[in-house]
Amino acid sequence: MSSTAKATLAVNAASGFTVKTICGCRVVYGPVPAREFAMLAHGFSKKAQMAVDIADLIGATFVIGEPDDLADLRKLDLPVSVKRHNDYLAAHALGLDKVAMWLRRGERGASSNAMCRRIFGVPADAGVDHPHDPDDLRRCMLFLSATDAEAKVPMMADVSDEWARLVPIWRDLARCLEAEMKVGDSAPRTYAMMKGEKWSRSA
Repeated sequence: MSSTAKATLAVNAASGFTVKTICGCRVVYGPVPAREFAMLAHGFSKKAQMAVDIADLIGATFVIGEPDDLADLRKLDLPVSVKRHNDYLAAHALGLDKVAMWLRRGERGASSNAMCRRIFGVPADAGVDHPHDPDDLRRCMLFLSATDAEAKVPMMADVSDEWARLVPIWRDLARCLEAEMKVGDSAPRTYAMMKGEKWSRSA
């Protein structure tokens, strides 16, 4: 972690979770009882966001902060979770250097993990999840780019019925998502295509 980033630590012994404050963001580790969530989110503005990507990277239960503070947090060389490090070692042992780096530092999700396991054999505990929304699809596309695996998408067709449905339209989905993300943060056309539905601007 950068020496310019100061962290404060609080431990809730009764509830069993730990709270760190880094760059003004609240980083929570351990199981959090439902009754504690409001307290942990207290003190932030309505613009505050949950950073699922950072939480997954470092093995936290959740991370919350203001957008600018989260941007600063993402710039730090944060230590990765034990799970990510073990996944990295497994891929590295197979000589899959690009895959290893993605497993260690990439933006991962259940569907991109499923792709990685089917195509490269790691991580061993990944499931068969398919992308459910454009954000899932975006992470899958990042995985394919990071590992030079775009040509291997057809391998996913035998994973599940949902994957079999998505594989033939994958290139269209990718093009649609790229076009929509250039003009905004939402991708309604892509989402409708993923669901096999017609998209209407008035919908």
